[in-house]
Amino acid sequence: MMPQFGNSIKNWRAVVDLLPVAVVFAAESEDSGIPSRSYFANQTAHQLLNLNSEQPLKSQLEALQFFPDVHLTGAATEPEAISSPIIAALSGEVIDRRDLIVANSPVSIESNQFYGDDERIYSVTLQPRDHRLFFNSNTPMDMSSAEVSLRDFISFEKIVAELSTLLRNSKLAQMDAHIHHALKRLGEFCQTDRAYVFLFDFEHTTMTNTHEWVNDGISSHVDDLQEIPNTQLPWFFTQIKNQGVFAITDTSKIPQEGALEKFEFEREDIRSTLCVGLYELDELIGFIGLDMVARNRRWSEADIRRTRLIGELIATTINNERIYYTLQTSQQQLMANNDALRELVLRDGLTGLANRRQFTNRLQEELARAVRQKHELSVAMFDIDDFRAYNEKLGLPSGDALVQKIASLLKQHFRRNGELVCRFAGEKFAVMLPHLSFPEACQRSDDFLELLKQQGITHPQTSEAEIVENNSVTVSGGVACLSHSENADDLIHQAENMLTFAKANGRNRVEYKQQK
Repeated sequence: MMPQFGNSIKNWRAVVDLLPVAVVFAAESEDSGIPSRSYFANQTAHQLLNLNSEQPLKSQLEALQFFPDVHLTGAATEPEAISSPIIAALSGEVIDRRDLIVANSPVSIESNQFYGDDERIYSVTLQPRDHRLFFNSNTPMDMSSAEVSLRDFISFEKIVAELSTLLRNSKLAQMDAHIHHALKRLGEFCQTDRAYVFLFDFEHTTMTNTHEWVNDGISSHVDDLQEIPNTQLPWFFTQIKNQGVFAITDTSKIPQEGALEKFEFEREDIRSTLCVGLYELDELIGFIGLDMVARNRRWSEADIRRTRLIGELIATTINNERIYYTLQTSQQQLMANNDALRELVLRDGLTGLANRRQFTNRLQEELARAVRQKHELSVAMFDIDDFRAYNEKLGLPSGDALVQKIASLLKQHFRRNGELVCRFAGEKFAVMLPHLSFPEACQRSDDFLELLKQQGITHPQTSEAEIVENNSVTVSGGVACLSHSENADDLIHQAENMLTFAKANGRNRVEYKQQK
C-alpha cells in the first residue's frame, strides 16, 4: 500500500533538492482532465549521474548505461549494459538492487511510490556503495546496508580461511560432504533458511540442484529440482547469465515477465532469494543461492560478496573434481587405445579440425564398434559451392577465412558425443555421425545448410556472371549410411558420390545414400 499524503507533493521538491541522497522522480497529475507527467532529479542526482540541467531530463535518464558490478559477481568478461532500472522504477516497477554500476560509480537503487491528492509520485533513490569492502560506508539512511561490524568481518574471514583449506585439500570421496558443509556455514552466518548450488549443462539449456543445505524446519527441494529446462524459468536464466547475480527482496512483487519464476517461488514458499554465478575459466557453470522462507530479506552488498566468495571456493572444488574425472577418463582411453595420443596432433593447420588421416582412423574404429554393437553410423561430406570463384574474386586470404568460418560452423553444429568433424581436403569437409538413425543424420545435415543460410555470408558473382543464389555462400552435401559389409573407405566413397550428385543437381542441397 502506497502512503497517502494530503495536499500536493509539489512543495517537496525544494526540500528533496537539498538531500545528500540522489533522488529522481516522475510526477503524474491531471490538469483539466488531461494527464501529464514531469520529471525531477535533485542536485545530488545531477552530480552522481553527471546530468546536465540545461538538457531534457527524461532523455538523459533513458541514455544512462547500467552495468552489473563485476566486483560482486566475479565474472571475468566485461558485462553488457542492462535496461535502465531508473526508467523501470519510474514506470511503476519495484526495484531494489545493490549490484550495479552507473557513471563509473557502484550504487544502491531503491524505488518507491507515493500518492498525493492530485499527484502520483514514482521515485528512485540512489546511494554510492563502497565496492572495496564488505560494507556500505556512505549513508546512515539505508539501514539494511549499514556498515558491517569488525567482529563480523573477522568472523567471516575465519570461515573463508577454514573452507579454503577444507575444500582445497578435499579428496574426491569427501567433496560433496565438504561442499555441503560450506553451504551450511554460509547459510548459518547469513542467517538464511536455505543454501544451495545449481550447475548448468554444457549448453546452458538445463540446470540441476547438485547440493543443498536447509535450516531446521525448512523443506528440501533438491530431489525435484533436477534438469530444469531454461524454458521453465526464462527470466531467471537471462538475468543470471547476463548479470551474474539475481537478487529478489519480495518474490510477490516480481514483474510480469517473471511470472513463471514467481509461480515456482510460491510453490517452494520462497519469499526472498539471492543467486550469484559460479565461473570456471571465465565460463558460467552454475550459481550458488540463498533463500528466505520465514520472512522477506533485503539483500545487502555484503550478502552478495559473501555468497560470491564461498561460491568461488565451491567452483574451484567442482573444477578440480571435473579435472580429476577428465584425467581419469583420459587415462582409461589411453590404456584402451594408444591411438588417442596420436589423435591430439592429427589436426588441420588452418582450421584446427581433425585432418583426413585422423578421420579415417577414427572412422575405422567406430565402424568396428558399430558392427560389434549393432548401432548405426553415417558419414556426411560437405563442399563449399563455387569456391574457386570466391578465391578468384576475393583472393586466397579471404578463401582461407571462408574455410575457417565453415569449419567453425560445422564444429558448432556437429558437437554431440562421438561426432567428429574433419577438413577432408581443400574446401571439403567430412563428419562422422555415430548412434543416429539414417533419417536423423540426413536431417542434421539439412539443418546445417539452414544454419549456414542464416549467416548470410556474401558470395561475389563468378567470372561468367553467374549469380549465386541470394548472393550467399552455400555448400552441397552427401550422406551415406553404414552397411555391415562395408569398410571405412567404402562409406567415405559413397558419401562423396552423394556429394557429387548434389553438385550435379543444382548445389546448395544434400543428397542421401543408405546402403542395403
